[in-house]
Amino acid sequence: MNFQQLNKQRKFIIVGAALGLIACFLPWFSYGMGSINGMNGIGVLVFILFIAAGLLALAGDQKANIPSKMWLPVLGAGAVNICIIGYLIIRWESAMGGVSNEESAAFGSVGLSFGIWAAIAGAILITFGAYRFRSADNNLKDSLHSLKSDVDKAIADKGKDSNPVPPQS
Repeated sequence: MNFQQLNKQRKFIIVGAALGLIACFLPWFSYGMGSINGMNGIGVLVFILFIAAGLLALAGDQKANIPSKMWLPVLGAGAVNICIIGYLIIRWESAMGGVSNEESAAFGSVGLSFGIWAAIAGAILITFGAYRFRSADNNLKDSLHSLKSDVDKAIADKGKDSNPVPPQS
């Protein structure tokens, strides 16, 4: 893989995924003499989605845009990560909103750390890159319709494989 020959869309997604993967191991929340990184709780899902987006960006023809079948999952991974990380930021801020400076001083430095900001930056890069540099034939309506028809076809094919009549002995 030559990074110089990669499609611009894939570059954004790979850089965003790499930034997000590194950020998952950095401190997201700090308190006193300790910190919590992104590999706790729902942060593991964020980590898995960063991996998925990066692998999908690496698959296929590196010089072309991501195909429409893989575009929606990459866009979804970035958007879901933005929602999860945003929720964690809002939850932290609302929990710490009622704590005065005197009370938080007992714990030392309490707050959001640089890892969570790097993670949300990575998720934004993935989502922006996937959407902004998409092919002309990639749009949400057609991608969702294609996904729905693929699922319907898989369900219909599965129904054909099962034998409703028991074998005669």
